[in-house]
This record gives sequence, C-alpha cells and structure tokens, in this order.
Amino acid sequence: MLDKSRSRLLLIHHAKLGRWLQPGGHVDEGEEVLAAAIREVSEETGVTGVPIREGIFDIDVHPIPAHGDQPAHNHFDVRFLLGATTEDLVRSDEVLGVRWVPFAEVGDIDTDQSVLRATTKLREPDNDS
Repeated sequence: MLDKSRSRLLLIHHAKLGRWLQPGGHVDEGEEVLAAAIREVSEETGVTGVPIREGIFDIDVHPIPAHGDQPAHNHFDVRFLLGATTEDLVRSDEVLGVRWVPFAEVGDIDTDQSVLRATTKLREPDNDS
C-alpha cells in the first residue's frame, strides 16, 4: 500500500514475527484474492485503498517449518499494489504497530528481504507508482 504521494509504504509490526511487514492475511472461502488483500489492509491498519496497478504486483514464496500438526510447507504471499484513499492509521489488535515508512527508510527498519525486494521493484521506472 502506497500513500497518496506514493513516497511511503504502509507496514505493520507483525505480532508473531516481530518484524515490519506488509499488511496481509488469509483469503476467506469464496473470496477473491484482491478483495482479501484490500480487506486485510483495512482490518489491520484502518486504511482503505484501491488497486493502482492491474494484476499481481509480486509473489513471495517462503518455507514454513513444521509446527504442531502442521507439516513443513511453502507459503505464498500474493501481493497487489494498492494506493491509499485514506491515510489515518488505526492499529488492530492483530498487530503490534502500523506506520507509513518513506522508501528511503525501509532498509533501516527490522523487515525482511521480501519487503526490501518489493520496495526496490516499486522504484523501477516501468511500475505505475
């Protein structure tokens, strides 16, 4: 999610992972993936947004280790590029924090390679950002 000036990225402080990551969650049964992305951003941050680029922006695949009854598996993050129609932040109980991060500062916070890769991709001239 980009702010209205398209110079900042909306990130949440993930409760389980303890890192600043993009908002997101699971797709509900019968829900379209894009609709789920828009819903999750709003639920976690209070920000509403609309797609500013057609189609999928990025897919991140990362391994999840076995835990309890769950076997080890690959997790797929399907990402869309959304633009904020509102910018006031309302943190949900699901996350530890929420903030707008200027592109130049994303590398200075506790995040992961997938967020850094997406930020680099946003700066490429062929993106609509």
